[in-house]
Amino acid sequence: MRPLPCWNSAPPEGFVMSGEYALPPPGLSDAGGINLGPVLDPPFSDAPDFRAHVQSVTTTPVTVQDAEPIIDEAGSRRAVELALRSEDVSGELAGRRHEVIGVGSEAADRETQYPLVIIFDYTENVAVEAAVDLGTGRVREVRRRRYQPQLSASEERQAIELVRQGGRLSEYEDQLGSGAGILVEDVDFRSPRHGHRLVDLRFGPRTRRLPIAFAVVDLTDRDVVRAGPVPDVHGGVS
Repeated sequence: MRPLPCWNSAPPEGFVMSGEYALPPPGLSDAGGINLGPVLDPPFSDAPDFRAHVQSVTTTPVTVQDAEPIIDEAGSRRAVELALRSEDVSGELAGRRHEVIGVGSEAADRETQYPLVIIFDYTENVAVEAAVDLGTGRVREVRRRRYQPQLSASEERQAIELVRQGGRLSEYEDQLGSGAGILVEDVDFRSPRHGHRLVDLRFGPRTRRLPIAFAVVDLTDRDVVRAGPVPDVHGGVS
């Protein structure tokens, strides 16, 4: 399983972006069976090789210029420091288990953007947002919102560690480092896990199209809800 990279601002350190990209030709509606799929390297071991059946495409290199992030890394770190030192934010989080999820941005007007520090409160299962003015060093506004912000890298690592500690996937121990997760919801409002921070993890070699094991982890209660092998398409075990 290969999750696509997703960044709010600049790519992570160590990720190198080429200065040229190969774009498909214009007029896609007239291009017939054009291939816009990714190049898989190494190829999947559990999927047919369709390369012999794919039409070749002529591409044209173009030069691109990376845009500056709205909030750079230093600004994000400073915003988090200011938010956590704020009495307003501290008051919202007092006595509650919480974690900083990330830093986005919020527009005050067409010309002004403020860092938006997003913190998840696991005690109440709500997001706490703090809009920070880096110029004045003050928090402009704090609000609690009942939604699930995106999964952070730290939360994903915690979820994998809970699976490792629980021992329910011990036969897949060598694959736990490959875990990649997404947030899921328990939609049954009568369920005790309704509104909890639930992470669906999948594990497997990078050379396989489908994962071989899964686990659903509740970060609110810090336990593993369920885990096991992923059935294959024929009803057996991958």
